[in-house]
Amino acid sequence: MENNKRYTIFAGVNGAGKSTLYSLLKQAELGERINADEILFSNGWDWRDEKAQFKSMRIAVDKINRCIQSGTSFNQETTLSGISIVKTIQAAKEQGFFVKMCYIGLESPELAIERVAKRVTEGGHGIKEEDIRRRYEASLKMLKEVAPLCDSVAFFDNTVRYKKIANLNNKHLQIKDYSIPWFNRGMEWISEA
Repeated sequence: MENNKRYTIFAGVNGAGKSTLYSLLKQAELGERINADEILFSNGWDWRDEKAQFKSMRIAVDKINRCIQSGTSFNQETTLSGISIVKTIQAAKEQGFFVKMCYIGLESPELAIERVAKRVTEGGHGIKEEDIRRRYEASLKMLKEVAPLCDSVAFFDNTVRYKKIANLNNKHLQIKDYSIPWFNRGMEWISEA
């Protein structure tokens, strides 16, 4: 019997293309969209205001908790640079959710910085360069902890354009492209999973 409760995570550094990948997928199957950036903008708040950022994140966390408690499928975006995602995945799994993660990587933090700067010129939100650099490495490090907790992980490289490079299902890794440096550098742990 297929599990109807789904928690889909779009993960990757700032500027990797999480929102774009979400828009390319069948959104109806992804449940309620929970995105702190979208909450911030829908309320007319300024992305440069740290209090507004915190408030939108708090609203997102509350929505996530409600979805888990009610058994409502949902999706979220994360840079995967903090540990709170581990508790969220564990809580969802305890409530019988199928957890899928789409991880989008880029070749370097410099490319992420360039993409965020372009987004700002197009009216989108910015992120401090030092935060992007810190999150780039933290994201890859947390991926090692988070991926084994998920029922399924699809890995994408978006250095040039979206390219699915690997799948991890039930701790079985199937690699489609061995030429992606950030993936190879970060995935030596997978054989141990």
